[in-house]
This record gives sequence, structure tokens and C-alpha cells, in this order.
Amino acid sequence: MDVKFRSVLKIIAPAVLSIVATGGVRGAADVTGSRAVVIALDATVDGQGSTIDVKTTGPVPRFTINLQTLDPAVAILEFPTAESRLRDQYEAKGPLCPEVHVEHLAKEGAGVRIRFLLRQVGLSSLEQTADGLRLRFDHAPAVAAAPPGTNSEEYKVGIGDKIEVAVFGHDDLNRIVEVGSDGRINYPLIGDLAVAGKTVQQIDGEVTGILGKDYLVEPQVSVDVKEYHSQWITVIGEVRSPGRYVLKRNMRLIDLLAEAGGTTKEAGSEILITRRPEGGSDTKQIAVDRDRLLSRDNQGEDIALRHGDIITIGEKDVFYIRGEVSKPGPYFFDKGMTVLNAVSVAGGLSQFANRKVVELLRTGREGVQQKIIVNLKAIEDGKKQDIPLLPNDTIIVPKRVF
Repeated sequence: MDVKFRSVLKIIAPAVLSIVATGGVRGAADVTGSRAVVIALDATVDGQGSTIDVKTTGPVPRFTINLQTLDPAVAILEFPTAESRLRDQYEAKGPLCPEVHVEHLAKEGAGVRIRFLLRQVGLSSLEQTADGLRLRFDHAPAVAAAPPGTNSEEYKVGIGDKIEVAVFGHDDLNRIVEVGSDGRINYPLIGDLAVAGKTVQQIDGEVTGILGKDYLVEPQVSVDVKEYHSQWITVIGEVRSPGRYVLKRNMRLIDLLAEAGGTTKEAGSEILITRRPEGGSDTKQIAVDRDRLLSRDNQGEDIALRHGDIITIGEKDVFYIRGEVSKPGPYFFDKGMTVLNAVSVAGGLSQFANRKVVELLRTGREGVQQKIIVNLKAIEDGKKQDIPLLPNDTIIVPKRVF
């Protein structure tokens, strides 16, 4: 079964993160008329946070999720077309997500909204599983603030990382040490040293300074991260392996896409990076052009990633064509397309098509739909200009009246 997972990320208000995504087999609900059912909620708790599995029947139906970071924080997961077998309220395990409330929307017999009450946690990942969705809520990691003037794009060591400290000519001082829960390492001659929130260059400088001052003459020290455990990034949407990935030193957007198996053939042209700036509470969004990222000249597009980034690769935009064409239905939208191009993509007009009064339906920014009458015959004859197509346009080719 060709399972689809589509995600588009957008900001709906300051301090409110909104992820809009769809999942499931393309067109399955339209063909069969059946609806997916949300059947269960399962919660597990570990030392860092909570994992909640939302189980559904069949492919994951279309959904939206809003994470409201204002006090009190709440995550709202909504399946607008699914039916529900859930209770109205759940007492979730642990104090991080103590309550879950379920609303049955009952719009045409379907629709369910699930509210997760959160305490001192944030949404760190959203994954599609074999039988539904998995939401991961984690504590924000406690790391020391980096000294002013440092490069904010450089990887900063965190709790749980393992770093290798080597001193040339002094094998007895070569160590691989783990950053403890207090953000410190223990190293020979020096003892405890605070490293969380610092780059390897800063740690290298401190170790070199202490050893050179009290113990060795001009020590040659090298520091490197051997294992990454403290920082994470999440990728969702049109990649082969969506999920949560460990953030590595100097990791950039193209490195993450490679780890996730690359984009699918349905991936759209825009990649969205959502991040919370250091020292601030407002979430911001960075848009990256996928074609430019994958080109040789990708300077400015290959963004350095940070802890907590959510990378979304949305599906291609579509347009719709109905009526007297050979193959009516939805089609992927490409930049520069026109109404005449769209008709060609759909296999051309049927022998009964009315070329002179083709309807183009387009929804504006305020949700108002407008109808544009297109004379294809005049366009074909060179008497009128072809009309550029926009994403989500609908073309209706009527039948001639004899």
C-alpha cells in the first residue's frame, strides 16, 4: 500500500506553533466513501518526557495539530474526517501530560479533536507509525548559556554527549568522557569542568589553558564529540524516513535530508524550518527552496540546523480539472503552468468540450471564490493571452449544447 504523509508548517500567532498535515492513501476516502476511525490512546513515560500513541484504523487520516505554548500549554490534535471510539476524558500517565480531553465534532457524523494538557514540556517530535501517530513531549534540556560573541550556529555540547579529549604526547591523558546531568565532565588533573552549552573549540581552549598553566608546557589538546545524545531535530512530510534525528556537530539541512533517505517524488518545492530563537520565546519560520538546495550553487539555502528545529517537506501543490477532458482529476502543479497547459496534462479536450466558456475557479486570500471565464479557442487562435494557473485552481470544461 502506498501510504502518503503530507505536512505543511505555518505560524498562526506569536508563541503558537501550528503544524498542518495530511496522511493516508491518496483519494482512498473519495473512492470508497469509508472513514478512518481513531480507536485508542496509549501513553508511556520515561525520565525525559511522555510518548503518546494515537491509534487509527487504516492509513492515517488527514489531521491538524496546534501546539499552544502559552500558559497553560496545550497540544490540540484534530482529525476532521475521522470517526472516534475514544472516551471523553483520559487520565494520562505521569505529571507531564496529566489530562487528555476528547471532543466529538459530529460534522456529518465525523470529526474528533483531542486536547493534551501539558506541563513544562514541549512537542519535540511527530511521527507516523504503522497504526497511527506518535507524539513525543520532552522537557527542554538544561544547558549553560554560551558566552557572548560565539557563533550561534556552532554545535554546543549537551548533557549525555560523549566527548573525546586527547593531548599529543600524553596518552595517559586521552579520555572519552560523558557529560553528566549537571553539565560537567571529570578529567584527569583538572577534575570537574562545566562543558554544557559550550562548543568544542571553547572546551579545547579551557582544557589547554588549565593544563598549560599548572601542569604541561604548551600542551597540544584536541576535543571532539564522539557520540551525540543531547540534541534533536525532527523532520516530517515528504521524506522516505520521517522522524526524530540526533543533531550532530556542523549538521546542515542537506545532511539531515540524506539521513532521512532523501525526499520522495511527491515532495514540493518548499522546505520549512521552524525554530525558536535562542533567548526568545517567539517561533520563527525559514523557507528554503528545495531545487536551489539540491543545486551546486546552494549557498544560503543549506541552513545550519539547531536543537529543536522542525523541518517540514510539504507535498507538491495541486490543481483540479473536471468535465470534458480525457482524464479529469487532481494533478501536480508546476511553476509557470497555464490553463492550456493544464488541459494538455489532462489528456486534452473531449470531442464534446465547449472551448469558449471554460470556467476557472480560484479562491482568494480572504476565502472568497471567484469565477473566471476562459475562451480556450481564442487562446489557441492567438487572439487572447493564456491565463497563468495558481495552486488549488479548479478548471471546469463544460459540454457543448447541440
